[in-house]
Amino acid sequence: MKKSLSLIVPAYKSEKFIEASLEEYFKHFSKEFDPFEVIVVCNACKKTYAKVLSLKDKFPIIVLNTQKKGKGNAVVMGLKVAKNDIVGFLDSDNPYNLKEVINMMKRLDSLDMVIVTKFKDGLRYKTSTTRRFFSICGSIIFRFLFGFNFKDTQAGAKFMRRDLLRKFKKPFMCTGFEFDMELLYEASNAKAKIGEHYISPNEVDYSTVKIRILPGLVYRLLKMRLIK
Repeated sequence: MKKSLSLIVPAYKSEKFIEASLEEYFKHFSKEFDPFEVIVVCNACKKTYAKVLSLKDKFPIIVLNTQKKGKGNAVVMGLKVAKNDIVGFLDSDNPYNLKEVINMMKRLDSLDMVIVTKFKDGLRYKTSTTRRFFSICGSIIFRFLFGFNFKDTQAGAKFMRRDLLRKFKKPFMCTGFEFDMELLYEASNAKAKIGEHYISPNEVDYSTVKIRILPGLVYRLLKMRLIK
């Protein structure tokens, strides 16, 4: 019997490539999961929202729109309406080999959550210096503030069993890229079994990650750590 999947796609300035990404998501996942739903959350970007609305006749997607910026804000909106056995999110630029993403999700037979890591001993993945730096810094900050050790906290592919969401005791606070770390923190506190799955990312030309957001990210994580 197939499991069901709710895929959340946070979309910001994605109008040039999201149609191709959705094409691939439906091509791969609709064969493996039933029912399968895609929740596209447009994130303070009018052009992306207009583009996604124009795709509703082509793809059976749920479209949400928010004027609040931040990847975390978009994912949390999607989590509130997701209804299937497996819940997770992928970036809007189709960043990973989807056959491997499916293999990753199969590990949820024995895990509560599984996340992509772009790091593997002896291998150097092909991506921008900014993205690599951000991923490394994220792991170091997470280890220092929260005491949990993950190779890559920032990869845009995380999936979990739906029943894990019910174990989270407090609402999410983080609305930006630091949301990934808050999600891992909540899952770790819930004693979830979390696995990392190595997938080398596809080469992409576009990224919303900027080095200048790092100080704000650290501040918001410190604030979250003190409150939670």
